[in-house]
Amino acid sequence: MDFSNKTINLLALHSGIQRFSGNIFNTFSAVYFLSIGISFPIIAMTWAGDCILRGILRPLSLLLSEKIGLKRALIFGVFVGSGIFLVISKVNGVNSWLYFYIFYLAICDITYWLPFHSYYAIAGDNSSRGKQVATMIGFITILQMTAPLIGGILITKLGFLSLYIAAMIIMLLSIFPLFFARDIKPGKPIHFKNAIKTIDKRGMVLQAGAGILSIHSFVWTIVLYYLVRNYVTFGGLVTFELFITVALAILLGYLIDKGNGKRIISIGLIITGIVIISRAFFITTMPSIIIIDIILAFGTMFYSSSFEVGLYNIAKQSENTLWFNFFGELGWDIGAGLSFVLVAGFFTLGVPLRYLIVFSLPGLFAVYYVLNQFYLTNQVGKKENYLK
Repeated sequence: MDFSNKTINLLALHSGIQRFSGNIFNTFSAVYFLSIGISFPIIAMTWAGDCILRGILRPLSLLLSEKIGLKRALIFGVFVGSGIFLVISKVNGVNSWLYFYIFYLAICDITYWLPFHSYYAIAGDNSSRGKQVATMIGFITILQMTAPLIGGILITKLGFLSLYIAAMIIMLLSIFPLFFARDIKPGKPIHFKNAIKTIDKRGMVLQAGAGILSIHSFVWTIVLYYLVRNYVTFGGLVTFELFITVALAILLGYLIDKGNGKRIISIGLIITGIVIISRAFFITTMPSIIIIDIILAFGTMFYSSSFEVGLYNIAKQSENTLWFNFFGELGWDIGAGLSFVLVAGFFTLGVPLRYLIVFSLPGLFAVYYVLNQFYLTNQVGKKENYLK
């Protein structure tokens, strides 16, 4: 790990605490909707609606970050994001609370992720990005890996409301490391027309691929719940997958910094592709679920480490990191939004739920296209770009 950059360390600590709550939300939100009788197509269209609204409202986050700076914008995003747990607890069917949930979730997403990605990209060092990403992944995995198991126990003993209140409090605690981080200017404001012409669009393609890939975890989470039918077992399996990833993340960070990014992203995407196909067509028993979880844990670290190093280094080298991430996040909205609409439509037409996992496969090719070219022409340890 690399602890030489204080701001990056504080962002890593913040991210670990914040994503403890975020992992609870990602793991149990769709399952909660199923438990109150909302059908899968409506759940998928709810997530699609979030993506559409994110794309429409995203300029607000761009303007906010330019106005008040990345650090303040990120703190504001955490405050806003913590409220999602109170909102989701009010949803009890397809009613006005569900529609408000879609709107509020979009606000949470745009106010947090754009300043976070931009802040982390600018604050980091391209020459040590692999080790710094390994540090962040280590913090995230250590702090969030118990979230699904704890969540399953809380739901079983006390219900979903207790889980959401606990998650909201923990998310608010993630603000404290940010108070000690240095503030960073997002760069000079750029007019939209100039940004369209000058900003590197690889982030848009890369994030569109990541958005399409998100269908895998979204659908599999629901399939896994249907397979085990127990909140504690369900949460324990998700925790198990996270537990075995920390050491590998640290190792891969060093290997990427030594110029092995192309090989690592190739391995990660191949493993992820194998897991997607296996989960769609072959996984039905507990032993097979555990075996594939172990395989995916390795694949996820190969994929996540090289993806984040590539994303943040391209972002820092871009003409304007904030605008780069703006287009990147917009790409995620488009890729994920279209994918959610597709899986909802095909499920309505009678395609079995687990087969819908294969809709995430095109995302692998988009990610590989960008990162393969990046790692062919860029050594992570090359001279820094100090345009910022």
